[in-house]
Amino acid sequence: MLSSFFNKILFSSNLFKGSVDLGLFFLRIFPSFFLFYNHGLGKLNKGVESWAWLGEAAMPIVGINFGFVIFGFLAALSESIFALFVIVGFCTRIASSFIFFTMFMAGSYHAVGGESGEEAYIYATIYLTLFLLGPGKYSLDSFLFNKNEI
Repeated sequence: MLSSFFNKILFSSNLFKGSVDLGLFFLRIFPSFFLFYNHGLGKLNKGVESWAWLGEAAMPIVGINFGFVIFGFLAALSESIFALFVIVGFCTRIASSFIFFTMFMAGSYHAVGGESGEEAYIYATIYLTLFLLGPGKYSLDSFLFNKNEI
């Protein structure tokens, strides 16, 4: 009996029925809340000058030398509104792809500058995972678009 318990914990792809969906729920909720609260909300509220700085700081790394306000706004939008979308599981894959790109660029900006891009790369990994796996059944996407899936 104890052996089957450890086999289930160590080797089963599902710990219990719905465990994957519950894991995706937590993976959406907690990182997205912290991304929104600690990073996104301030960037969205600071406005055009801040967005221009964000775009100008990161985009030349990949050879883009125009549209800094637009790219900065997209970064602010990704870390704020799209993070809220991920929290509730609405348009999760689209929102996650924007956040992934933003976090990858933020990590690259810090790495090129000799700083640690670790936090941004961890966020990038989380949102790449959510893009690949989807939001799970505890999401608005599942409620609105996958009514027949279990």
